[in-house]
Amino acid sequence: MKHLLVLLLLIQIFPANAKSANIWPSIPFIRGMDECAYHNAFSRTRLEFIGEMSSIASELMESGAKGSEALQMLVTFDALYDKQKAIALQHRYIDVSLEATFKGFLDSYYRKLGVANRNIQFKHINSIQRIIQDASNGQRSGYLPENTFDYLDYVAYGTYSMGRNCRGTIAVTLTLVDKDGVSQTFQAEDYPGVVMSHIASRVFEEFQRTKFPSTLNLGNRRIRLVGSPTGTVSTSHHPRNAQMACESMGARLPNSNELELIDSYGDWNGGVSINQAVWAINEWGSAKVYHPGLRNPSPVRDVHSVNTRSFKYYCVK
Repeated sequence: MKHLLVLLLLIQIFPANAKSANIWPSIPFIRGMDECAYHNAFSRTRLEFIGEMSSIASELMESGAKGSEALQMLVTFDALYDKQKAIALQHRYIDVSLEATFKGFLDSYYRKLGVANRNIQFKHINSIQRIIQDASNGQRSGYLPENTFDYLDYVAYGTYSMGRNCRGTIAVTLTLVDKDGVSQTFQAEDYPGVVMSHIASRVFEEFQRTKFPSTLNLGNRRIRLVGSPTGTVSTSHHPRNAQMACESMGARLPNSNELELIDSYGDWNGGVSINQAVWAINEWGSAKVYHPGLRNPSPVRDVHSVNTRSFKYYCVK
């Protein structure tokens, strides 16, 4: 009966028609090597290190210190540096901060960028009582059952290490593993408070940006965005070349109305933004260009009337 109640709870949390990719919210981070210490130890030869220390000792003696005093100062300064570094490198709670700031930055992108349908989110698969109990005990929430991927699409783990520049930065990787064991890894290096913003932005773009092929509802009809032969928005030197590329895929270039309608959805809601690029389009059966900066009388132009030979395009059906 207990297992049945848990299963019913999980079914309520994860309905069968859920469209978002669900990630386990507890992200363990593995401590990696100290690149700063490694760089300091091996970036100089022994002779270079001795020469540097000798130079510092000479400067101290020129300032009035005796030989023994200069040596003691070097030892003291070195010990103070090591002590300060040892305190900073206790690594207490770094993993907690990385996990929390990653989720915070990712959520902020969704709030700020006007996303209609969120494609990735964090999901708990334990009871709320268990989650609160773990948090009260200073622990990450819950546990992963053997059938985790019946309810989740991804689990995540990460690594962190001190940056090699010895300026307080850390290098972080975040790996997402899906139910087939396929992983995606994102990495960045920066100060601890902001490093996860870089990774969160890349995860956001990976999951939220329009991918080809995809289907978009335009009013009372549907249009299929198939991209280009490279599977992305591509570039051509002439709209006729773009038109032929689409025809080779059994597709066509969008017309100006479709281009504008698809733009209105934006890159994060299933569309493709026009931005300031010049686009190859198919207007009344002819290969034309759409120039957003030339709207009088129309942004639709012949290729010889625009001062560029680089046209972005994607194909539709």
